[in-house]
Amino acid sequence: MPPLEAGKNTDSSNLSGPLHASPPTCPVPVMDVPLLPSRPKIKTQINDFGLFRLYDEDSLPTNDPDTDNWLDEAGLSAPQQRNSNRLNEKATNPFYPYPNETSLLLGDWYWNHGHQKSQTSFKTLLDIIGHPEYHPEDVRTTNWAAINQELGKSNVRDNETEEDCEWLDVDGGWKKTAVQICTPFHRRTRHPGPKDYIIEDFHHRSLVDIIRENISDASHHRLLHYEPYELRWHPPHRDKDERVYGELYTSASFLTAHRQLQDSPPEPGCNLPRRVIALMFWSDATHLTAFGTAKLWPLYVYMGNESKYVRCRPSCNLCSHAAYFQTVCLPNSIQRNITTC
Repeated sequence: MPPLEAGKNTDSSNLSGPLHASPPTCPVPVMDVPLLPSRPKIKTQINDFGLFRLYDEDSLPTNDPDTDNWLDEAGLSAPQQRNSNRLNEKATNPFYPYPNETSLLLGDWYWNHGHQKSQTSFKTLLDIIGHPEYHPEDVRTTNWAAINQELGKSNVRDNETEEDCEWLDVDGGWKKTAVQICTPFHRRTRHPGPKDYIIEDFHHRSLVDIIRENISDASHHRLLHYEPYELRWHPPHRDKDERVYGELYTSASFLTAHRQLQDSPPEPGCNLPRRVIALMFWSDATHLTAFGTAKLWPLYVYMGNESKYVRCRPSCNLCSHAAYFQTVCLPNSIQRNITTC
């Protein structure tokens, strides 16, 4: 939050009154952002790098997610174990789908020690069957084919619902929906005009649920910048300040959306603070095995209210999965419509 020494100012060098941002010398037509009336500003102290913040007078933060030691205080210094804890609570057998520990060790030896067994791998096998806790009856009746089939499954079994399927329940709220896509074909094709195609079993989650999950998490909530600000740089060799861009919550679009929300009429009978949540999407194919062609195409969601220095740390686990796209193999009829002129 702004230090106690922060105050109102009229320009970058004098802290004496309301500050009105000066227009840029040459407009850059990057996006169409509506112009809003200028508001009184609160200016923070200039740091060692010449940077300072400009907050709207009526939108001061209650806490600053950029304080020192935020990582340890937020409990994000180690990977979170929420998903695995849910699975452990749900599973009655810790070695599932193997019936016991001995079967699990043998399965691990078979699958994870290479196709061509070595002397080291053979010694590992001897350690398993020579262990004092090894009992032949534990593996004598094990149905290995059924276990391997279970390990390779990714679909819901006939006697299961979506709620019973383990991978769908990892984060909760996964749904399967049929999506209709309208594909246009130009006038030189054999059948011009729009054609509708159905994509079955599109796995996705509600974006509202993802937002609610993130802001309800106490450790995650402290990392979010709810009050936007202008980040500016005061060069020692210049008279004017420079606008600094680098975070979504300091952009002109975020500031405009925040001000429009504050100026809009509130919900009847509600006097709670109103804040903007920004979502950032990314998608790329992910191979599931080191050898083979099995892959998923996830849709990732990040909260734009988080600093990029936090969001880009994989150990913080701040990424959410919103959907899984399918790699579509087009039927011959569609391929003919696309390629035929």
